[in-house]
Amino acid sequence: MVTAETLSPLLARCAQGDEKALEQLYKHTAPQLFALVLRMLRRRDWAEEVMQECYVRIWQHAGDYSAAQSQPLTWMSRIVRNHCIDWLRKPQLEVPDVDDVIVNAWADEAPGPMSLLSQNQDSKRIAECLKRLESVQRQVIAMAFFDDLSHSEIAARLAAPLGTVKSWCRRGLEKLKGCLA
Repeated sequence: MVTAETLSPLLARCAQGDEKALEQLYKHTAPQLFALVLRMLRRRDWAEEVMQECYVRIWQHAGDYSAAQSQPLTWMSRIVRNHCIDWLRKPQLEVPDVDDVIVNAWADEAPGPMSLLSQNQDSKRIAECLKRLESVQRQVIAMAFFDDLSHSEIAARLAAPLGTVKSWCRRGLEKLKGCLA
């Protein structure tokens, strides 16, 4: 346990702006003070935020500490306790709107059953229409849409003239359009 003889000089040095003293003060007192904050707030995320704010207050008011009035840890605990009470009295403590909670609970980005059925039916129609194309037209369209290749990249892969690749693609798309209409 840390004694008043250790903490009092650290508080005095903090009052003079010594950051190393604050670092040592934190190392000596943080476990006890964090336990107090956690016990009062009952939420770790709040406790971590409040602890940071408490040490800022201790730093700012270190010059107000008087060894004649209280022990250093008692003085620091009072700052922590008061700040926790202030924190709990805050009116906006993440109280969500009831309507938002209900909407968020039921909101789902996934497609619904009707949407899935429609997608499935569209996929079947496209697959049937693709089967009706010549194999080279089907291959060129697949390379363009699924591999995201340009006409010139397809021509290079198939070792075919660019104009021929464009014609295969155009004719294949016209057949698909007619089949799907």
